Amino acid sequence: MTPSSEHRALPSALEALRLRLRRERALIAWFELGQKKSFGLRAAKLYAFGVFIAYAIAISVATDSARGQAIQGFLQAALGALSWVVGALAALGTARGLAQQTERDAERALAVQRGFDRRAVWRARTLAGALRIARLIGVPALLLVGVALARGQSLAWALVLVPALAVYAAAFGLCVAILAQFSADLSARHPRALLAALVLGPLLVAQVYPSVPSLPGVFSALLDRLLAAGAAFT
Repeated sequence: MTPSSEHRALPSALEALRLRLRRERALIAWFELGQKKSFGLRAAKLYAFGVFIAYAIAISVATDSARGQAIQGFLQAALGALSWVVGALAALGTARGLAQQTERDAERALAVQRGFDRRAVWRARTLAGALRIARLIGVPALLLVGVALARGQSLAWALVLVPALAVYAAAFGLCVAILAQFSADLSARHPRALLAALVLGPLLVAQVYPSVPSLPGVFSALLDRLLAAGAAFT
């Protein structure tokens, strides 16, 4: 291959990659739109809104001398509710939606007709769920950081927490969406029960054997570390 042909091949390869990514983003958006119909996801969205309103009011009225610590405590409590109530509702709704065989077959057939293989369909369905869950957790959390900033928290505190919480929400959403997809694939009739067993089973065992890792334990420890890093700037 001559140098000139190599120069021409590189833009062509990049253009093909951009086209592929654009197509996959469109497929993810399509699956995500379909998942919005789930009752669990609608309930999770409503609860997330309620969590934001409740803790935004609490942060706004915090006036004592230790206001920074109080705001830190409110934010931690809000993130706990968002993770384990909103996240649970969204995960159960996602698992149920992914397990609906008739809809799954129709979506897969349409995606295959448009040139997507099975791996791309599986990946898009999982990422659609991950993005939905991540937004339900991340958006209220970041808005609460904005409320706290308006109430006198330092800019350095916000600059530390904003990217940390965005990464936390993305990681949480991806892990839970993968478990939801796995549960739907393995047990189409009882995906929510299997998902609950996968999450709660290790947690119950960890009460007796603390060395056993569990999803709630891992993300609770991660959240504590992230908030502790921000607390240094309150």
